[in-house]
Amino acid sequence: MHGKQSWFVGLMMIFSMGFLQSLTAQENWASWSHTVPLKGYEGHRFKVEAQVKAEVIDDSASARLWARVDKISGYGYFDNMWKKPIRSKDWKTYSIEGKVDSNARQLAFGALLELNGRYSYDNVTVSVEQEKNKWVTIYSTDFERDMEGWNAGINMNGTKSGINDAFKASIQTDPVSNSKVLLVEATNVPNYGDNKKAGKFADVNGIKLYYEIYGEGAPLVVLHGNGGSISSAASHYPELIKKYKVIAIDSRSQGKSTDTDKPLTYDQMASDVNALLEQLHIDSAFIWGQSDGAILCLQLAMDYPKKVKRVVAYAPNIQPDSSAIFGWAVTAVNRVIKISTDKHEVKLYEMMRDYPNIPFEKLRTIKAPCLIMGGDRDVIRPEHLVKMFQYIPNSQLCILPGSTHGGAWEKREMFLQILNDFFTKPFTMPTTEDWFKE
Repeated sequence: MHGKQSWFVGLMMIFSMGFLQSLTAQENWASWSHTVPLKGYEGHRFKVEAQVKAEVIDDSASARLWARVDKISGYGYFDNMWKKPIRSKDWKTYSIEGKVDSNARQLAFGALLELNGRYSYDNVTVSVEQEKNKWVTIYSTDFERDMEGWNAGINMNGTKSGINDAFKASIQTDPVSNSKVLLVEATNVPNYGDNKKAGKFADVNGIKLYYEIYGEGAPLVVLHGNGGSISSAASHYPELIKKYKVIAIDSRSQGKSTDTDKPLTYDQMASDVNALLEQLHIDSAFIWGQSDGAILCLQLAMDYPKKVKRVVAYAPNIQPDSSAIFGWAVTAVNRVIKISTDKHEVKLYEMMRDYPNIPFEKLRTIKAPCLIMGGDRDVIRPEHLVKMFQYIPNSQLCILPGSTHGGAWEKREMFLQILNDFFTKPFTMPTTEDWFKE
């Protein structure tokens, strides 16, 4: 189960996906930000505007603007131009418009950069509509006097999110406009998920399945969540590559992998992974799956047991209803299906609505050691995770404290330690019952 619509709609947005997944280690994006107070502007419309150009090196590289209303408690309006990436080499004006929430404290806004390129920003302004069609500027900068309060990161509760040493910011004179601009340059950013050297396509089951391979050692298949891609685990690959031969896969209809007209099912996607492993002549592999990828882990272990050494399944579900998933999440999935005009998005969400439908008894057929994981504040009900753990013969259970559906990123170091211990140390199932045996 994948989850959000801002956070829930698909780990797809930078703040929901990239920002979450990189809380402890940024790999392929960065941000610079500024803030302005909003007290007295509650209920008013605001606009963040800037001139931007992007000289991208990677095809999927981009620049964006972003804006977030910070409330006295929590957060309000947010936009990061997720569906409007900037890749134009020419100076153009871009803007974000929103409404100031009640109890607003400040507006955080700035530049968002992804992957390798040269990104330029100039003439940044923040305006508020005081009366209908009467706007007043409450902040502006042309960077003629240095960065003036602009800092690396997303300016969010002291987190280091958005701070990435692979991106270098400076004030430079632009050769076209002949004015000083904020220039951010990146040339050595890992490009997981869009690596022309490592990426390949395999013909499997009537589609082209995209994958990338890194490192040496025991094979480790990495499977992303619904709406994600290989890049979803970008912050984890540098550590994993040190120990394993990482085979990162874009599931069918996601990332760079193609699709057919048929509905998506998890057993079909598991068949895709098995076919790829056959083509790669890999007898068996460790599998780490997140969310939908965790479902695929279990499906692989049931349907293709010889291909699976051990499984780390973070937040899987084997039923698509409120017995497994909190009701607010079920409601959110149905809402997306109802209101979305994106046919591809609807197809992905329909799969979550209708599948999987795996009887608990079938879990007893799994022979590979499995580690069932989740967050204590997950979208998957903890009792569902516990029940899966109890039905799998060779299993361990781990609920990460203070963690959500994205706990593998929120507690990255802890998660990687647990994953590595499970894959590399002897599998055991100790029982306290032994303490009481005579």
